[in-house]
Amino acid sequence: MKLIRFAFISVLVIGLLITGISSLFPSVVITSRAVEVNASSAQIQQCVKELSAWKGWMSDWKEQSVTVKDGIAHVGTQTIQLLSSTDSTVVVNWVATGQAPYKVQIEWLPLKEGTYVIHWSFEQHVKWYPWEKFQTLLNEKVLGAKMEVELQNLTACILSVPVP
Repeated sequence: MKLIRFAFISVLVIGLLITGISSLFPSVVITSRAVEVNASSAQIQQCVKELSAWKGWMSDWKEQSVTVKDGIAHVGTQTIQLLSSTDSTVVVNWVATGQAPYKVQIEWLPLKEGTYVIHWSFEQHVKWYPWEKFQTLLNEKVLGAKMEVELQNLTACILSVPVP
C-alpha cells in the first residue's frame, strides 16, 4: 500500500512540476524569417498572392497531392485557407493535424528602388497544456529551418517571373 501511495504522489508531483515549468513558456509563439529580393511588387504578387501559385515554390506542395479550391488548399494532412490579401500582404490560416492552427502572414516591404524585403511569419496560440507548450520549442528549429529553404525557393520563383 505504501508503494502505491508513493507512486501516486510521485506521479502527481512530477505532473505538477512539468505543468509549472511549462507555464513559464509563452502562449503565443511567432516564428519569422525574411529575405531581400531585387524584384518588383508585381513579380512578388504573382508567386505569393494566389495559393495555386505556391506550387511553384513550396517544396511540400511539389511532393504531395495538392488541391486548391475557393482560397483553400489541402496539402496532405494540412489545410491552408486564404484569409486576406492586399497589394503587399497575404494572410492565411494554416492548420496541421495534431497542432494548434497558425496565422501565417507574408508581407513584402519596399527597401529601396527595385528591392523588397519579404517577411514571412507563423503565429501560433497554444493553450496551457504542457505538451502544447513544449511542442512550441521545436517551432524555431524545425519550422524556422523549413521557412529559410522555402524563402530561397520563393526568391527563385520571383526571379523567374518576367519583369512587367
